Amino acid sequence: MPVWIRPRMNISLPLSPENLAELQRRAAAAGTDLPGFILEALQEKLSERNGSSAEILPYEQWHKEFRSWIAGQRSRNPKFDDSRESIYD
Repeated sequence: MPVWIRPRMNISLPLSPENLAELQRRAAAAGTDLPGFILEALQEKLSERNGSSAEILPYEQWHKEFRSWIAGQRSRNPKFDDSRESIYD
């Protein structure tokens, strides 16, 4: 069975305390640790250079954002009654 070795690189970034706090806040909001959040942001930036603008989201995050989008949509027919009781009238 092949063993895949993932190359690692240590990087030092001169971040202000405010930038570090913001990165930590966003990582926590995304449900990931700081290195994972930074790696995801880096991969997203690299995919933009390749012409891909699609963002790959974990299913739970996608589902949450999709439900939020649905909740914000107006009904095209606000007079339509889709209650269970209306089907028996």
